[in-house]
Amino acid sequence: MKTVIILTHVTFDNSPYCIYVHEHAKALTKQGYRVIVFAIIHWFPILSHFQKYKKKFMKKMHGEKKSRIIDGVEVIYKKAMSFSNFLYDTKINLNGMSYYHSIKHCFKKIYKKENIVLIDAHTFKVEGYVAYKLKRKYQNLNTVVTLHGTSFSRNTKTKEGIKSIKKILNGVDYSICVSNKIEREAKKIGVNNTRIIYNGINEQKLEEVNKDDYKYNIISVGSLSLNKKHDITINAISELSKKYPQIKLNIVGTGSEIDNLKNLVKEKKLDSMVCFRGQISNKEVQKLMNESYIFVLPSVNEGFGIVYAEAMKAKCVTIGTKNEGIDGFIKDGINGFLVSPNVDEIVNLINEIYDGKYNLEKIRNNAYKGSKELTWENNVKNYIMLIK
Repeated sequence: MKTVIILTHVTFDNSPYCIYVHEHAKALTKQGYRVIVFAIIHWFPILSHFQKYKKKFMKKMHGEKKSRIIDGVEVIYKKAMSFSNFLYDTKINLNGMSYYHSIKHCFKKIYKKENIVLIDAHTFKVEGYVAYKLKRKYQNLNTVVTLHGTSFSRNTKTKEGIKSIKKILNGVDYSICVSNKIEREAKKIGVNNTRIIYNGINEQKLEEVNKDDYKYNIISVGSLSLNKKHDITINAISELSKKYPQIKLNIVGTGSEIDNLKNLVKEKKLDSMVCFRGQISNKEVQKLMNESYIFVLPSVNEGFGIVYAEAMKAKCVTIGTKNEGIDGFIKDGINGFLVSPNVDEIVNLINEIYDGKYNLEKIRNNAYKGSKELTWENNVKNYIMLIK
C-alpha cells in the first residue's frame, strides 16, 4: 500500500492534532492511501505548569499511548522542545531542528518498511524545515510544504526569513499555496515551484431558510485578535444602527482582544445589538450562519480563511478583504464582495446591499456553487495528481 507521511503539530483545538490537517488526512485514507501523521507536542522545559497541562491533555485525548489509529489515520505523538520566538528571525531554526531530531529515528524505521510516496508538511517554518531535511536525506521521496499563511507571511517581512523561505521551499518538490495571495508572495521572492490547492470545508446539510427573515442579522467568525479587525466591524455596526436600529451582530471566537472589544461595544452603546458567542462548535457556527443575512470579516494577513467559504455555502452575502487570502476565490460583485479594511467602505457597501443595488439571489447562488467545490476529496485529489 502507498503511504503518505504528514508532518504537523498539536494545536489544542479539540481535534486529535489540528482540525483541517486531520480532515485532509482522513480524505487521503478514503482515496486508498495509508496515512501516518507525526503530531508534535511542543514542550517548554522552564514552564512546569504548562507541562502539567499538556500531560493532562495527552491523557485525556489519547491515553498513555504514543500512537494510535484515529478515523483510519495512524497518529504518532512525539515531544519536541519549543524555543517559542527565541532566535526566530535568525538563520538558526531551533524549533525545526528539535522537531527533526524527535522524529528522524522513527521515520527511518517507517521508510524501511513502507512504500512512502509523499512527505506532506503543513506550515512553513518548522514542519517545512523538517520536510527539507528529509528530502535532502531521502532524495527519491516526493516532498511538499503546504503554506497556510501565518508563518510564511511573517517570514516574508525579514531578510533572514526570506532566505529561509527560499532555501526550504526551493529544496522540496512543491510549495502548496492555499490561496492566490500566498502564491503571489512566494513568486515575488523567488519561489517558483508553487501550486494552488484550496482547503476543503466540512460537509454539513443546512436547513433551507428564507434569508429575508434574517435580513438584519450579521455574523463575523474569527479569533478575537488584532488582525481580524473586529473593531472595524463593530464601528461599522455603530454607524449602520443609526439607520437600521434592528441590526444585530454575532461575533464568534475567542482571543486576546476580548476585553478591548467588549469595552468598545459598551462605549458605542451597542450592548443590545452585538453578541459575543465565544468558542462554539462548528455545527452551532453553521446554524448561526444559516440564520444570518451578511457575513463580514475585514481580516488582514489572512492565508485563505475557510470561514468565508463556509459563509458562502450558508448563502450569506459574504464580505472579505481586498488583496488578502480570500481575494481570488471571492470575486467582487459576482459571488461576494471585497472591501478595504475600513469602516466607511463596509458601511457604504452594506447600505447598498440593503438598498437593493445588487442581485443578491444571483450572488448567493454563485457563492454556493463555488463553495461546493471546496471539498476535502477535491483537495487531496490535487495532491495525488502531484504524486503521479
